[in-house]
Amino acid sequence: MARIGRLCTLAALVLAPAGGLCFGACSDDAAPTPADPDAEAGPTARDAPAPDVTEEDAEAGKKPPPTIPSCIGDKVAMIRSGERTYAAVDMAKDAGAIVGDFLLDFGSNGSTIDLEAFSPKPTPSFCNGDAAAPGALCSFPDFYFFGPWGTVQLVTADYSFLFNGVKQAGIIGTDFLSVYPFTLDYVNDRIWRAEKGKLCTDAQLLAAGYVPLPTGGFYTNDFSKLRPLSEVVTDPDASTTGFSVPNIPTVPISIAGVTALAQFDTGYDDRLIRHSININKAMLDKILATTPTALDRRSGRDLYLTTCVPGLSQHAEAYVLNASVPVNFLAEGGSVGRVDSGSVLFVKDRLPAAEKCGGIETWTVPAAQLGASFLVDAQAAVFDPITSRVWLPKL
Repeated sequence: MARIGRLCTLAALVLAPAGGLCFGACSDDAAPTPADPDAEAGPTARDAPAPDVTEEDAEAGKKPPPTIPSCIGDKVAMIRSGERTYAAVDMAKDAGAIVGDFLLDFGSNGSTIDLEAFSPKPTPSFCNGDAAAPGALCSFPDFYFFGPWGTVQLVTADYSFLFNGVKQAGIIGTDFLSVYPFTLDYVNDRIWRAEKGKLCTDAQLLAAGYVPLPTGGFYTNDFSKLRPLSEVVTDPDASTTGFSVPNIPTVPISIAGVTALAQFDTGYDDRLIRHSININKAMLDKILATTPTALDRRSGRDLYLTTCVPGLSQHAEAYVLNASVPVNFLAEGGSVGRVDSGSVLFVKDRLPAAEKCGGIETWTVPAAQLGASFLVDAQAAVFDPITSRVWLPKL
């Protein structure tokens, strides 16, 4: 069975020098309040209220939708394709003149643009490289996403090969998504952004039924707090000096008694095999050593994933997770904050030719990447880089 592989387009951004990378204009000034999507409902604005759980749903074990608290900020319309989430971005001062749909990718610490996805095309004010080819770093004077961001820098890319219901114009990575707290609201198809210091209090989120998962050292608005890469890559031959881990929401999970660091990757479209989890060799070895009956090898489901190296694919061995083995999300303090299920674990090969791409397969500690369907099924996720936590509905 084929699957839409994780895109790896930003080789230079995976291993971030200590201090981090910020290709977006990461201003400390609050952005203006965006237009209310409910007041300007278009084809991408879903205005129906959150559905009630019917008797049939209750009998099937379906959970009621989580409460979306009013203290999570301003909202814009969420555009969805498969398990991925997009937002419309205006690249011109004249509202609506140059608009493209950008993937919100918490699994990427850099942002990109596909100029061919626009008509008319936005004009960069400067480029380091050929703007007509992938890989050029270009400056754009206008970027409206929850208001203007001033001049931003984006890496050119080509997404014409994607088979999406949405024409992808670029990626918004954590260079933007670590500046403010953002909430993905799959109940109402909204994206929310809170100004710094104005997100719900802990008490409000707890009362609404959410649980905090720690991301300390991995997802923050202060790059100096990112952990050294040497904490997750202990190979003495690896060049980790001066590098930090990527600024990606990474939380502790446990599977079959093995604790691992798991990245929330909203760019990982696992629509065909939902609740897919990519893991590294270190995690596989620990699971097999601890609970070998937890996994069942399924070579017929093996995949070849794209890498940041053109023409180079990465073999991923498939293991089916026993239905009785849960995926536990560990909350602050180490307690189980949410219990979920996984379907297939894909073990990513470590390729010398793709070492520059980074990724969990280069880590020597147990690590994982979670498909976007985990968050879609959670129905809401609050990403708070200020306090370095991700809040999910408790389950």
